[in-house]
Amino acid sequence: MLIDNVKTLAELDSVMDLVFSVFPYLPTDDNKYSLSFWAGKMNELPELLLYAKDGEVICGSVFAWVDNGGVTVAHCCVAPAYRGQGIGRDLMLEIERRVKALGYHSIALGSVEGAERFYEKLGYKGSLLIQSEDHSIDQLLSLNDKYEVIYTNVYEGTVNQVCLRLSSPDRELQRLYEKTFPSCTTQMVFGKSF
Repeated sequence: MLIDNVKTLAELDSVMDLVFSVFPYLPTDDNKYSLSFWAGKMNELPELLLYAKDGEVICGSVFAWVDNGGVTVAHCCVAPAYRGQGIGRDLMLEIERRVKALGYHSIALGSVEGAERFYEKLGYKGSLLIQSEDHSIDQLLSLNDKYEVIYTNVYEGTVNQVCLRLSSPDRELQRLYEKTFPSCTTQMVFGKSF
């Protein structure tokens, strides 16, 4: 198994094919998931665009970028046929090593449902991010009577955000938010400091 960073547009295209096969719901025209966005990042910090390769098969990937002095992981994925072999763990440990070598002290990421334990095992601390363009921060806060509020924010001037400290996912609370505020989204987000 080889772990390396993307060096050519052809490699980038092949890795993005894997990413979209694992996450078919990602918006291909969204800046942070587009080929052009990552082509630009390839010219800035190629060491943060990693893939795993078994022979000629690209079987895993983790991409990260630096924004406002922090590092964000965009995705960590492994092809279904290669799961359970430690590839995701190896990719995350390698991205952490590279982030530290570049002088950064933390990583943030969002998790799909079901992957939360993976990040917890790697030492990441979780929280629940609740977002809505249609509901106020006060409305979003109204459903929480159980967890510490880490922060509230208005992202890009339109998206109201509430972040709650959770030691593990609370699916009941997530579903309550999504049912009560239909345009609301919830996601477990994780961070790790070095």
